[in-house]
Amino acid sequence: MVETAPKSLGSIYTPSDFAKLLTDWAVQKKHYQVLDVGVGEGVFTFAAHRRLMQLGASSFAAQKQVHGAEIDRPTFERFLRLSSEAKLSFPNVRSADYFKIDFPMVGAVIGNPPYVRRACIDDVEDIREVIFQQAGSPQLSGLSRLADLYVYFLLRAATQLKPGGRLAVITADSWLNARYGTVLKDYLKENFKIECLMSFDRHIFAAEVKPVLLFATKKEASHPKTEPIRFIRVKNGLPASQVLRVVEQPQIGLSDVFVSPIKHGELEVKNPWGMYLKAPQLCDELAAHQLMSPLSKLGKTGIGIQTLAKEFFVLSPDRVQELGVEPEFLVPLAQSSRYHSTPCIEPDSSPLSYLFYCARSKAKLVGTSALSYIKRGEKAVVPVRGKGKTVIGYHLKERIKRACRPRWYDLRSSLEQRERAEILIPRLINRKYQVVWNRARFVHGELFIGFTPHREQGIAPEVYLAVLTSSLTEFLLRATAQLYGGGTYNVSPGKIGDLPVPDVTRFTQLQRETIKDAYLTYLSDKRHNREHLDRTLFDILGFSSDTNQGLKSALQDLIALGQSPKRSVKAES
Repeated sequence: MVETAPKSLGSIYTPSDFAKLLTDWAVQKKHYQVLDVGVGEGVFTFAAHRRLMQLGASSFAAQKQVHGAEIDRPTFERFLRLSSEAKLSFPNVRSADYFKIDFPMVGAVIGNPPYVRRACIDDVEDIREVIFQQAGSPQLSGLSRLADLYVYFLLRAATQLKPGGRLAVITADSWLNARYGTVLKDYLKENFKIECLMSFDRHIFAAEVKPVLLFATKKEASHPKTEPIRFIRVKNGLPASQVLRVVEQPQIGLSDVFVSPIKHGELEVKNPWGMYLKAPQLCDELAAHQLMSPLSKLGKTGIGIQTLAKEFFVLSPDRVQELGVEPEFLVPLAQSSRYHSTPCIEPDSSPLSYLFYCARSKAKLVGTSALSYIKRGEKAVVPVRGKGKTVIGYHLKERIKRACRPRWYDLRSSLEQRERAEILIPRLINRKYQVVWNRARFVHGELFIGFTPHREQGIAPEVYLAVLTSSLTEFLLRATAQLYGGGTYNVSPGKIGDLPVPDVTRFTQLQRETIKDAYLTYLSDKRHNREHLDRTLFDILGFSSDTNQGLKSALQDLIALGQSPKRSVKAES
């Protein structure tokens, strides 16, 4: 059986063999009450029933011991049909809102909570109130409102689990790296013995999110901080039965299975845990280097302009000509590194996009094409992202209303208060990684993170560009970024300031001149080959040949990880 619940509600397809392995690990006693945190069509519910019977429970008792809720009525009807076909009935699995019904304390939590982004959650304040009331933990007071829905599902389930009970779930792995995941990581560390976190290079679900398997036991008492949490990366296909062996027997040796044990007390919740599933030893070695410092020490970083309505604010040159918008209401825009074939935007470059850039009131725009365009925007039928509905006019989009702009169409006022970044770091990294030298000082969009060096340092921009363009920085960005199922590394604008980079303020003047020349050589090369730049930087850092080779291999591995074919992990025969 495979889940086929609608993706619009955040469902991620779950192969039945993975539901079985998670359930078999979590459910250890025949009398356990079991909570399924994502019922869908019942793949985990049926697995729990089978497991309870295997342990000695009667079929009748097992049906009553499984609890859960499914809010989507058509999906619940499919679950009921499948139950009926199997001659089963689960009285405690209901068609209801998971956050509005009472569950008993349980001995096992299993499932695949729905993956719904914050922007698509309608009643987040009601959900937060439920979590805070039930958990009663001051740890949760800092939970970000940007958290995705599955985080709330997990926190509620964790509070329902008895001490000694087991949690075995599939989630999107974004909580490992995103800032909103900090509270969840802290809660798990404090209240659970995290047995292991497991990721797969190949897809095991038909979804554009990268999943992680979480195995954890609710603490009955404190346990030693020296006890390890195992981060397990499975590079190739692995039958589910073998996955369970890896979880239960960490010493087992299987090819293409890499285990990184990290001591409980050494695991910082503010750090991205995803890096422990990539190349933890190399990341630690590089971060500890005497010439490395956080990027925030060298300068300020900031995400580019978030228009909240790209289709209105971003205009192509042809569209500008068609609309006749006056030049004074336009500003050149750098949208993304993929739109730039070279790593430098020269002052005389022709923009590929313009930003609608108007702060005037409508009264002062009478007779202009800009006013006609604004009025057109106020009559347009605008889809609301993730909501399945529309509004009439961009000015009625909730996100634009909440932005509290002087006028809904006014991006200019806030942009004029920002310094236009000369160095643009890609926020999304696919196969190609390219830092852009924004010599033309275009406004940068939200797919760039702008970097502005601290002025008092008095160091040429080419020096910063050299270290940010290097394979070293690319590796560290990929290692600490969120990797989505589609192969895109998403760099967190809120976390990038913590990224360790070569500290150019501690270079000698000769070293700065040398690395500057290496960058200019890279820039003049039509192929933009980084070999000379990398060698120069590695020599300055005093890297050994082993470190050089290890870094190159690790980077290629991360690039390949992002390009892994969309094939499922082997199912049980």
